[in-house]
Amino acid sequence: MIIEVKEQDGIPDRILQDKPCNIIASKKGVIVKAIARNGKAVVRKGDVVDKGQVLITGVISDDNSEKPIFVHAEGEVLAKTVYHYRIDEPIIKTIKEETGRVYESRELRIGQKGIHFIKGDIPYEDYIEKTREIELFNNRINLPIKILIHEYREVVEKEVRQNIDFLKKSTHIKAVEEINKKLPKNSQIESKDVSYYIKDNILTTYVVVEVIEDIGEKKAINIH
Repeated sequence: MIIEVKEQDGIPDRILQDKPCNIIASKKGVIVKAIARNGKAVVRKGDVVDKGQVLITGVISDDNSEKPIFVHAEGEVLAKTVYHYRIDEPIIKTIKEETGRVYESRELRIGQKGIHFIKGDIPYEDYIEKTREIELFNNRINLPIKILIHEYREVVEKEVRQNIDFLKKSTHIKAVEEINKKLPKNSQIESKDVSYYIKDNILTTYVVVEVIEDIGEKKAINIH
């Protein structure tokens, strides 16, 4: 299974209330609403903004002022944003199936060192190994001694054709779960679209979710 994930942006450092700052876009989106409680909103509904663009400015100026006033911008900027997730899953899958044949060996382990007792080579070309421990003294005495049984279970490769309807459901659920992990707590889902493509025996599931979220983050204004 191939899963494509985008890393979430880091949390910005807090800026003290007495320090001037702008509110900028933390990501690309389409503005739904901009409310400036301090400072001045420089975007309006329907504007497309890019990451880093100023949304509410902390630089206030007018024709009657010789110098601008710098303030600590406060406000809320809601925007429509898009999250997407893609999963590629083979329709014909190669699995390893146990034949039932098992070869065992034993190991005496004292502390971190061990002596492995095995006769010859493992007689299987392809196998999986499982290990279990034999209890000594019914666990009444705590000694740094263990006897381990190593099981080498023969396996053969086998191709199986997965049910496409089941694959669509399972990959759809997985994609939505992964998108939900990235959504901010107060975001509101507006729409969800899922597409399926089959090429070269690979089922591609592509889920797109549109949400409304506050994309504003504060960025200090450097005054020289």
